Amino acid sequence: MSNRGEQSLLKQSTILMFAVSIAGIVTGFISGSQSILFDGFFSLIATFIKVLMLITARLIAKESNHRFQFGFWHLEPMVLLIEGSFLLLIAIYAFLNGVFGIINGGREIELGLVIIYAAVFTVVEFAYFFYVRRRNRKLKSSLIQFDNISWLVDAMLSVGLLISFLVALLLQAQGFGEWAKFVDPLILIVLALTMLPPAFKILGPALRDVLGIAPDTLDDQVRQVMEAAKVEHGFDDYVTYVQKHGRARFIEIHVVLPADYALSSVGQLDALREEISAKLGEPDAARWLTISFTGDKKWIA
Repeated sequence: MSNRGEQSLLKQSTILMFAVSIAGIVTGFISGSQSILFDGFFSLIATFIKVLMLITARLIAKESNHRFQFGFWHLEPMVLLIEGSFLLLIAIYAFLNGVFGIINGGREIELGLVIIYAAVFTVVEFAYFFYVRRRNRKLKSSLIQFDNISWLVDAMLSVGLLISFLVALLLQAQGFGEWAKFVDPLILIVLALTMLPPAFKILGPALRDVLGIAPDTLDDQVRQVMEAAKVEHGFDDYVTYVQKHGRARFIEIHVVLPADYALSSVGQLDALREEISAKLGEPDAARWLTISFTGDKKWIA
C-alpha cells in the first residue's frame, strides 16, 4: 500500500518539531524559565514519537511477510499508546515541578526573551497545525491525525506561556514584582492540567486497539448486514468476529447454510461473498475480510 504523502508529511513534521524543541531548550536555559524548558523537552519527546510514527508508516506500506503475515498494522496503536503515555507522564512531571516551584518561592526569569519566544511559536505552531489538518482531509491518516495533536498541544502551551508572561510583565510594571516570580510555576501547573485531555484522547482508542477490544461501530455494522442477509437468503445461523488495529479492520464471518440449501456451484457462494462485502462498504487495503460457509454449526463455535 502506497502512503508516500503520509510519510512525507510525518517527515516534515518531525524535522520542524525537532527545530522547535531545540529553540525551546536553548531559550529555557538562557531565560531561566522552567515552563519554557518544559515546552522544549515536550517538543523533543514529541520528535522521538514522530520518528516512531514515521517508521510505522513505512512498515505499514510494506507487504506482509513470513513473520508478520497480517502486515504491520498492529504497530500503529502501539506507537499511539507510547505517545499518550509520554504525554501523561510529562503532565504529571510538570504539575509536580510547578507545585515545588511555588513552595520554594517562585522563579526569576528574563521576561523580554520568553515573550518573544512565546509570541513567535504561537503563530508558527498554530499555522502548522491547521496546515496539517487541511492536508489530512485528503490523506485521512489516523497516524497524522493523532500526530497533529502534539502540534495543537504545543500551540496551546505557547499561548499559555505568552498570556502568563504578559501578566508577569504587567505585575512588574505595577510594582508587584514579588508576585511575578510565581507566574512561571503557575504556568507549569496550568499547562500540565491542559495536557491531560489530549493524553487521554490518544490513550483511549490506542489502548482499546492494543487490548483487542471489538469496536462497537464496526461490530454493529457487520451484525446489521448479516441479519439482513440471513433473512434474505435463508441462512440457518452465523457468527461474526471483528477487531481493529489502527486503521486496519479485521472481519470474520462464518455462515451456517441449511441442509436443503439450493447450491448449484461454488460461484454461487462467491456471489454471496461479493454481496456481503459490498454492503459492508468499499473494500480497501486496510480491510481484511473472511467469509466462510458450512452446513455444520460445530465449525462456527
